[in-house]
Amino acid sequence: MAATELQCEGADQAFLNRISDQLLGGIAGIGIAMGMETGLFDVLITLGENPNTSQQIADTAGMKERYVKEWLGCMAAADIIKFDGKTETYWLPTNRSNIMELKAVALTAPTLYGGFFKVAECFRKDGPSGVPYNAYHKFDELMALTQGPFFRDQLVQKFIPSVPELHQQLITGLEVLDIGCGEGISTFAMARHFPKSKFYGVDLSQSALAKARDKEDEMGLTNVEFINADITQMPSDWTDKFDYLFMHFVLHDLSYPTKALREMHRVLKPGGTLSVVESNTHSNLQENLDMRDRENILIEYIYSLLNCMPTSLYPGDGAAGLGAMWGREKAKESLEQANFRVVMVTEAYKEGVHLMCKKPMTS
Repeated sequence: MAATELQCEGADQAFLNRISDQLLGGIAGIGIAMGMETGLFDVLITLGENPNTSQQIADTAGMKERYVKEWLGCMAAADIIKFDGKTETYWLPTNRSNIMELKAVALTAPTLYGGFFKVAECFRKDGPSGVPYNAYHKFDELMALTQGPFFRDQLVQKFIPSVPELHQQLITGLEVLDIGCGEGISTFAMARHFPKSKFYGVDLSQSALAKARDKEDEMGLTNVEFINADITQMPSDWTDKFDYLFMHFVLHDLSYPTKALREMHRVLKPGGTLSVVESNTHSNLQENLDMRDRENILIEYIYSLLNCMPTSLYPGDGAAGLGAMWGREKAKESLEQANFRVVMVTEAYKEGVHLMCKKPMTS
């Protein structure tokens, strides 16, 4: 009897079935993501429940029929869309047209796959220290999808008003630095709502900032400026410049967070406010495993393993590699070590914890 057969005799079949379902679900998810990325789901939603052939769907989408037909087969096999074998037509039931709400989740795996094999090489003792950010094609777009709902629906509606003093100051007028602003969704949300305040968005990604600047031109905002800069080396004339610093899911990604915090402390005015939003997790694994939302914990760990940690470690030479799961306790400790006074630690939303800090009047 083969060794593998001997192993299977004592295997927990329920465990294997559960893992099989997870793996198969992941494979189906790639097909779903393809339909979202290409826009085919949008086409099917527009067509409604009217059955169409693969050629009709391809013509409506302006795509190649052969590829469209193969994708339709994938979705029919996954029981996502309906197929009539007699007429060879396809349609998406109306009650499933909300599938696009899951676009951010669907595109997570394909985006992270960009660095998958490179991350695997990093495990070897003689392997590379990390993976470059540019290995993850369209990662900026994924972040816009995943973080966009908070920026659009909660940032100025709930998050900032939860700190009444800050809210009132922004209405009156402050100098604000949005650190790691990406495509500027958060920057725009604040700038529109607080026209008397001036907002600066800073990021290392030139592609993300290009999109932010295009949007800035479209919106015609006069209280926004975007800067391509390394936050560990911000402009020398920014000392004590800003009243408020906002940083959302950025600190754990940095290769040199201690240097960044030192610079953030320098550019913030004495008495100024810093908001750091990090993953709503703990620094202790068991505490994370005891949390009710195990699915979210799993997603955060996968993000950390496949992107946050390896991109942080990429420069080598003392890079931190904190990872998304470093937890609120270590985040608080790092902020305090950088001479910020942590005023409160509260849940910003389901996935994020808000560490609100003050720079002392005298340092």
